[in-house]
Amino acid sequence: MPLSDHEQRLLDEIEQALYAEDPKFAASVRRARTRSRTHRSAALCVVGVLAGLGLVLAGLLTNLIALSVVGFVLVVAACGYGVQVIRGRSDHHDNAGSAGTSGARAPRAGGLKSRMEDRLRRRFDES
Repeated sequence: MPLSDHEQRLLDEIEQALYAEDPKFAASVRRARTRSRTHRSAALCVVGVLAGLGLVLAGLLTNLIALSVVGFVLVVAACGYGVQVIRGRSDHHDNAGSAGTSGARAPRAGGLKSRMEDRLRRRFDES
């Protein structure tokens, strides 16, 4: 069940107060939580790839092309999710240094479209 807007604001205020009061503790909690999520996501990716490869092999052995296609899609999806997890982790570490000094979290990038627009603007500004 998601939090209401009021509850989310209260939680954000508590979190910001914790960062202001004890930044070392807050950073260590954040690192531990991120590490466990990363390990869980990596295990999920490995299981997805292995299951997908198993489906591809089973599809080839039983001459069911649809089963092989589903297995291939599962492998690609698991690899894509793994790349996303790795990218998110490196972005988190890049932002952690700047967020730790200011006391507030840096806003997350809006998405692929906004990043592409930012890159295009920077190229035009440079030339």
